[in-house]
Formats: sequence, structure tokens, C-alpha cells
Amino acid sequence: MNKGEEEKIPEAISDYNNPQGVPGMNSLEDRVRRFHDCVDAMMVKNREIEDDGLFAVAVLEDVANGCREMGLEEDFGVRMAGFLHVFDPCRATIKSVFQTAYLKEQIKTIPLKYLTKSALLMFKTEAYMNEHYVLRFNIMTGVPEYKNRGLQYSFADLDDRVRNTMTSRALKAGVESWDKDLDRYIDSDEIPLYNPMQDYLQHLPRWDGKDRVGKLARRVQTTNKYWEHDFHIWMLSMVAQWRNINAKHGNAIVPLLVGPPGGGKSSFCRILLPESLQKYYNDKLSMKNENDINIAMSSYALINIDEFDGMLKSHQPILKYLLSKHDVKMRPPYGKVVERRQRFASFIATTNNSHPLTDPTGSRRFICIYTEKVEYKKKINHDQIFAQLLHELRSGARYWFDDKDNQRIIRSNADFQQVRDFPTMIDQLFLSPDQTPADAPMKSVSEIMGIIAKSYSDVSVTNGAHVVLGRALSEKGYEKSRHKDRGILYKILEK
Repeated sequence: MNKGEEEKIPEAISDYNNPQGVPGMNSLEDRVRRFHDCVDAMMVKNREIEDDGLFAVAVLEDVANGCREMGLEEDFGVRMAGFLHVFDPCRATIKSVFQTAYLKEQIKTIPLKYLTKSALLMFKTEAYMNEHYVLRFNIMTGVPEYKNRGLQYSFADLDDRVRNTMTSRALKAGVESWDKDLDRYIDSDEIPLYNPMQDYLQHLPRWDGKDRVGKLARRVQTTNKYWEHDFHIWMLSMVAQWRNINAKHGNAIVPLLVGPPGGGKSSFCRILLPESLQKYYNDKLSMKNENDINIAMSSYALINIDEFDGMLKSHQPILKYLLSKHDVKMRPPYGKVVERRQRFASFIATTNNSHPLTDPTGSRRFICIYTEKVEYKKKINHDQIFAQLLHELRSGARYWFDDKDNQRIIRSNADFQQVRDFPTMIDQLFLSPDQTPADAPMKSVSEIMGIIAKSYSDVSVTNGAHVVLGRALSEKGYEKSRHKDRGILYKILEK
């Protein structure tokens, strides 16, 4: 070949073009792998020899020659051969056979002579990927993630566009790996699993001893004297859920913030997670499909059921059932089998409806509190908040609500239960006739209906409803009088 012809051939600058060992393996792993590949090849070569003794001798002689051809050390080959039962019939002559082979005329070694083409390609692919990228499989999102090795960029989802780029760059580097080869590697157990919640908790600083969880709870202005206590236990239960502590039960309690619009309820829910975990916050959960809910429960750390009163009545029992589940069974999108996954999500909810609960049997699942204002703009030291919770869990703090707590919550939630009859609504919103002061204002049925409608948003305000309400007021004994313009008036006062 003349000089001009040599210049037309690009110089191989990639280690993957002419490897001297199995890519991605250390020296010992490389030699062991090549030795066993040689043994496998020689056993196939001599498989027609029926006598076990002759078969062992023939394989041993070929293995010794093969080790020499690959450049493996003689002593190493002798030691490895001594470990294999196939060479039992000629164990006394193993060293002699290797000595004879290695006394032959020196030849150019071919290190990977007995490594199959497909195996070599897979080793090349793995070595190339490990050299250029850091890969991990996010168990919450169910998506592999990557970042370029040596660069300080954060991890990103490994989508089809990135996979195509990786394939293109591998080919340019001399690795004859195509899309299916990279996909086979990326979608295998070779990629380490990544648990975002565990990762966050493991890198928290030491707790400084200050109660920041209670301070966070007090941002919610409420007259409920148990709120700070209940919120603290719920936060502990949320972290316990992330850590997968309880193998039988999930975080089955939902704080439900009730109050007028614009009070900061939804914003407060969002800031409960640090910025680094906002990816695992969801406030757009659809309750129409149970499989979608299961996916969300394993993919998010915190789910806010915003505008809880907009949930269909038939969905509240479903939610009650799902809340008690520790893990979830689901079929992921495009998946062929049902998988069991850890549940990570805890729930919180908000509503403007003063009476959002429709299922009396499930009321213990909710911590309903009324709040007109929530502070959400001040900075939060999330790391210390979760360091406190983690410290308390490790110290044995109770992260579940006991029977006493549950009974108290049920009694408290009675005021938030939806009612369908006017007598109950009247009892909840107004003073009884014997408690109504003499100077209480006189109100028309329409005015009283307007007050009720503010608290019970689903009340149907019709002429027929006005008649039923007036009858209920009369039966309860409220003092009434007739006005020529306003009709019948009732002496009544809100609580």
C-alpha cells in the first residue's frame, strides 16, 4: 500500500476500534472473561470427541494454545484451568501442557480472539456509555435519566431525541452500536435505580434542634387548636411514606384546607416541597381512571386535590380506599404486565366550599380546618424542616393517628359534612329561637336563603326551596311577622 492510499484511510483514534481487553472491565475481570470465552470455544471445537478423557486433554491443549494466542500469562492460565472440573482427568498434566504451549514460537497476540462479536459489541457499548454519560433509572417517573460525564449539568430525561444523539455519537467514535443496541443497554438492569426521595433525605444536614414544623403549621391561620399537632403527624407520615417504613399501611390522612378564594391555600400546599422536589408535586390529578391514580401515587411525592368540592361524589369513596394502600398495582403506559410499585404520594386538599364532605363513613380520613388566610410568601428552610422530621422518625416518633385522634377528627369534621335538609342547615348556621336576642334583625326567606347558599354551594335556590325553607323556620318556632313589601320576615341571627 503506497503513502497516498494510507492517507485515505482515517486513523483509528478510538480505543473501541482496536481494544486490547474487554471494554469496561478491570484487568482481572478482563483476563477471567477472556479465559472462559476460550474454554467455551474449545469445548465447542472438540464436542465430537466422545471419550471424556480424550475430550479433556484435547480441550486443555487447545485452551493452553488459546491463552498464549491471547497474550494471557502462563501462570494465570494454569491457575484458572485448575479450577475447572472439565480438566479433572488431566489435572496432573495441566502445568506441563501449558509449558509445552508457551515454548512454541512467539506469535502476535490477539487478545479478544475468542470473544464473540455480539459480546464484544455489547461490552463496547457499555464501556462507551459509561465513559461519556452517567445514567440512572428514576423509579418514580419510570424514565431513564442521563447527564454528560464530567459536566456539572443536572440529570435530564433520556427521551428518543437524546437516544438518537447517543447512537450517532457512538457510531462516530467507532462503536458499531445501533439504536436497538443502546436501547437494550439503557432499558436493562445494568442501569442503577434512582430513588429521588431517598436521595434527598440522605443528603439532609443535621437537624439544628429548632421546631420548624410547628412554625410552618402556624402559617395557616385557624381556630382549630389541634391543627399544629395534626399537621406535624401528617408531615411525619409523609416522610415515612417516602422512606417506605410501614409495609402494610400508607399515609391515609388528608389535610383539607377550607376557606374563601384567594387566601393562599393552594400556594401553601405547593411550598411544602423544596424547589428540588417540585417535579414530584401534582395539583392536576384526574380521578376518572383508577390506573391513572395509581400511576400518580407512585410517581409523585405530594398530590394536592385542588378544589376538592369539584370532585364527583362517587370519587370520594374511591379516594378513601386508595389512601389506605401502601403500594400500588398498575400497568404502566405501553406496559404489558401489571407491576407492583411503591407508593410515594401523600395527599392534601383545598376547597372554597364550607361543607365539602359527602361520605360520612370516610370523614376520619380528612383533617378539615377553616382558614381565611395562609402565609406562603416567606422563605422556608426546607432542609431543616425535613431534617427535623427525619430525626424524629429515627427517634421513634409516632407518625400515625391513633383511635383517640380519629374520633376527635370525626367529631370535628361534622361541621364540614354536606347536608341536604334545611332544618340541619338552620341548626348549623343560626342561633336557635330561644337563643335569638330580642333585637335580632328581621330577615326575609330570600335573605336567609342567600346566607345558606354561601355555606352550602350546592343548594338549589328555587321558589319551591323558598317554600320548604319558610316551613322549616316556622316549625322551629322562629318569631315571624308580615311586611307589605318584603313578605314574611323571621327574627333570626347567624352564629
